[in-house]
Amino acid sequence: MPSGVSSIVLVKRPRKSAPKVRTGCATCKIRRVKCGEEKPGCIRCISTGRKCDGYAQSTNYNHFEALAVKRVSGPLNGVPTLQNLGDNVRYLEFYHHCAGPTISSKFDKEFWSRTSLQMAQSEPCIRHALIALGYLNKTETGSLKDARSGLMAAPEQKTLLFHYNKAVNSLVQRISEPSYSPEIGLVSCILFVCIEFLRGNYDTAFAHFYSGLKIISAFKRNQKSSPIQSPGPSLIEDLLIPIFTRLVTTAIIYGVPTELILHSCYYPRELQEHPFTSVLEAQTSMHKIRNLSMMFMRNIGPKLMIPGVLAEEDLQHQKDVLEYHHAWLHALEEFERKTTLSKEDAITANSLKASHYCSYIFTACATGASEMVFDQHLDGFKTLINHARIALDSMGSISSTSPGAKFTFEVSLIPFLYFTACHCRCPVTRREAISLLKRNLPREGLWDAQQHTAVASRIIEIEESELDPVTGWPVERTRIWSTIINGEMDANGRFPVYFAVGIWGEGRGIPPLPEGMVLSGSPEGRMWREWFVL
Repeated sequence: MPSGVSSIVLVKRPRKSAPKVRTGCATCKIRRVKCGEEKPGCIRCISTGRKCDGYAQSTNYNHFEALAVKRVSGPLNGVPTLQNLGDNVRYLEFYHHCAGPTISSKFDKEFWSRTSLQMAQSEPCIRHALIALGYLNKTETGSLKDARSGLMAAPEQKTLLFHYNKAVNSLVQRISEPSYSPEIGLVSCILFVCIEFLRGNYDTAFAHFYSGLKIISAFKRNQKSSPIQSPGPSLIEDLLIPIFTRLVTTAIIYGVPTELILHSCYYPRELQEHPFTSVLEAQTSMHKIRNLSMMFMRNIGPKLMIPGVLAEEDLQHQKDVLEYHHAWLHALEEFERKTTLSKEDAITANSLKASHYCSYIFTACATGASEMVFDQHLDGFKTLINHARIALDSMGSISSTSPGAKFTFEVSLIPFLYFTACHCRCPVTRREAISLLKRNLPREGLWDAQQHTAVASRIIEIEESELDPVTGWPVERTRIWSTIINGEMDANGRFPVYFAVGIWGEGRGIPPLPEGMVLSGSPEGRMWREWFVL
């Protein structure tokens, strides 16, 4: 061997002496990797879907103290400056202090108050989306009427549209870059959906939602095809997919074909009767079961229109879904007996029970040939109302005084109270539901309490135009079989509602109609339209 080669192999280059870095985040220290030390969470953790556990010397670090530093001193550790945002950074600050905390529920605070802000430091699409959301939340009241008015007067919302368009364009550009990850797309989609919910623009909101489902579907396919799984927690699995799962019920109600994309693994194949270990676990399970119920009801609807089409397997499917509900309630009640819940957990538990009874009753009555089938569930309706009242009473004692819009991203109680007012024939119980809807509830996504109170009150008026002389309840022929609230409310709060009757065949007849109302939809005429103004 030539001496020159020997000397290269044997001679070690001395290592340069350098002080150890002891200021990295806790997560990178444990992993023994170099930390970029970005605040409030490092990019190395965020980009790999890990939770950054922060820095020992700055446990009370304020997110926007970091942003303020960047505005003054320019780029820090490779994170882009916010200097070019100018005064618009105040909407980011408003989002942090006011919008994020009120938009979020107990279990998605990590996303709204931490994850989105961390990613905003390095991702322009998310940064501009948060500015747009902060602006919108600051300038809106939260009511659907005001939202639709603002949608019609779009030129007056230059700040919103500027940053919203910047966010969309930045995302399109980012997708073409090698360093793009599905986390970026999913976080952006959630923020876009929230912006459109707040604007009352359901078409565009669900277009973004559907795009997010496609990203999740591709992510799942890649997971199956890749033999190497990333160690540790997953941002997509643990935080982002659950948010999309909770949105599925509303999406189905608005006609989004979620079943074309969703994988069966998003729904429970079995639910053993064992206590939950947390309210979060109960919530996750409830939303999956509720989605399963909605899928069943949407698929069973067309079959009910044709006699003899309903198969034994359909009835078995219904029975299985109801068994999921029974097991879920038993598991939650066992957990409550063994645990002392915090006030916030108790509110969530009562809201989940209201959701349970609504979903259970709807599923149980899905194959019935008459609206009278709901009469068998009066106890369930009363229990739903009781849990909703307990939750609302507790919410009032810890209500937020945020100056932003009265709006939450998640569904909590409004659709369940509306369902009760529409389908429970008991005059007292359905009016209790109306009284709870009138408690000045914040809008829940696209569910506006004022709008649904007006429609439910009209349904009661129509149905109670003829009462059974013995029970004092509405007779079958005046029952409203279906109600469709059109989402295209104008700037004056005017919107149409379609009512359907007699859909189950001959003998039901038609209820008294307001003067000038004309039935349409079939040769016999079973549907009419009325206009409402908020």
